[in-house]
Amino acid sequence: MPSSPPSGSDQERRPTKITKMDDSIDVTHATTGTAEIPSYRPDAKTRRYDRQLRLWASAGQRSLESARVLLVGCDATGCQALKNLVLPGISHFTILSPHLTTSQDVATNFFLHPDSVGSPIAEQSVKYLKELNPAVDGSPRVEELSSLLVSEPEFFTSFTLILASNIEPAFELQLADLLWDTSASVGGPDIPLIAIRNSGFIGRVEIQLREHSVVDTHPDTTHTLRLDEPFPSLEEHARSLDLSTMDSMEHSHIPWVVLLVRAASLWKESRGGKLPGTSEEKARFKKSIKEDMMKGDEENYEEALAQAYRVWSKSEVPWEIKQLLEDESVKNISSSSKNLQILLHTLSLFTSIAPHLPPTSPSLPDMHSSTTSYVHLQNLYKKEYQTDLARFKQLLSEVLGNIDLEDGTIPDEEVEGFVKNVGGVGIIKGTPLRASKEGKGLITEQIKEYQYDEYDGSTTCFAMHLALLASEQFFIAHKRWPGAKAQQDMSEDNREVEEILKGILGKKNLEEVDDIFVECIAEVTRGGFGTLPTTAAFLGGVVAQEAIKLVTNQYTPLDNTVIVNLVKSESAKFKF
Repeated sequence: MPSSPPSGSDQERRPTKITKMDDSIDVTHATTGTAEIPSYRPDAKTRRYDRQLRLWASAGQRSLESARVLLVGCDATGCQALKNLVLPGISHFTILSPHLTTSQDVATNFFLHPDSVGSPIAEQSVKYLKELNPAVDGSPRVEELSSLLVSEPEFFTSFTLILASNIEPAFELQLADLLWDTSASVGGPDIPLIAIRNSGFIGRVEIQLREHSVVDTHPDTTHTLRLDEPFPSLEEHARSLDLSTMDSMEHSHIPWVVLLVRAASLWKESRGGKLPGTSEEKARFKKSIKEDMMKGDEENYEEALAQAYRVWSKSEVPWEIKQLLEDESVKNISSSSKNLQILLHTLSLFTSIAPHLPPTSPSLPDMHSSTTSYVHLQNLYKKEYQTDLARFKQLLSEVLGNIDLEDGTIPDEEVEGFVKNVGGVGIIKGTPLRASKEGKGLITEQIKEYQYDEYDGSTTCFAMHLALLASEQFFIAHKRWPGAKAQQDMSEDNREVEEILKGILGKKNLEEVDDIFVECIAEVTRGGFGTLPTTAAFLGGVVAQEAIKLVTNQYTPLDNTVIVNLVKSESAKFKF
């Protein structure tokens, strides 16, 4: 049976020919798009330094890339330290050494080649170190340190940091004196000196600096939650919550910060503005939180109970920051003051105004919460941070004007970083290297109180340090290191070093020194003040780590001596 023709309405719905789209083109006329597709990959520099940027961020990397480092004395330890600074991208390094490469140098120094023998060791080491990072500039200087200290002292003050690796003790002290005296003048450069000494498996690293500013110590926490003194918008948000109308899901995802602020506000309202003080009151406060729980396994309430102590822990300026604010260099600033000193001076003005607290940090700890609740809480803290930041900048502008500096002298990025991380700044005041070398200052007390303890590795390390000091005095007297001559002369050298050590201990009339000192002297002289590749690699890592802290002004650097005893895998740090 023939089918009936489609109705008029069907013909309208089903066109017999597909209509050509307005923006379509014939295949024969189509061409491949040539517009460049934007790439969102990080650039080559960011990819190269990606991991370290996570440690010290872009500000630290900029400081590193502007650093000029001088290595005095070209041996395996110094080159290992430089290697660890060239790889992360310092701006420039110079190696100062007058010596020619020997076969012994090639045997211990990875950055030399057998063909280097007979050539200036500074030139050869620079050549191979530069291969590690083409972005870093390096140059040798084949001259004597002693003559350069006299003829061109300004050469040394042109660097950001100086490493002195196993140079003669007298020259080491002359270099330290030059840098210390230079930093004494107002506005003079405060150039840190890292002095390295090693013999066999024993090593020592000493840092001399007059004053060092740390802009970010990277503390475990920078949160300023202010649970006891919440800012108005935070307290208003906490009090606005109606727990009775919430479902179980919403109720179990209220951030513990909000729960505690709400509970503290209600507590103060009914008790004349006072927070829990006695043990009984603290127990009742926790009980009031438990009573608000809908069920027994609400994780946010468990967190609130665990963090309840923060409510009666008074929010205030950290003790370490109070000490900094009392420093004369912070109280009496001038146009030549360091940025951190000016910022701390401004902070003292900021905290002199109610509520007498440091600026609010925009960061929050991790907590059990819904995304919506957490983001809302974070926005409250960020808004308060912006308010505090604006007030801080206004005070800073006035401070800069009072000392005849232009507004904007301190970059906004540095100001914002300081305000975010007030609890993570510090100032380290050092001592001259000569004081500890000559047995003066803080080391004298440690010598008087010294007691050997076989279970305390630091006592062995301290004895090793004294053995190194006595050996340095031996070198000054004989122009050679103890243990550097024939095997039969080692016992004689050891006895003479023991006599020197008696003077350091203040016991010249002592018949014999303690066994621990005899053993340490024997170990130090056994090394012949030669450099072992393993010791060099270890100490090079320690030195570079401290150098990066000093250059970036981040993390707390060594203050001021570390002794490494690789015979027993021990190390200990001291303040001399």
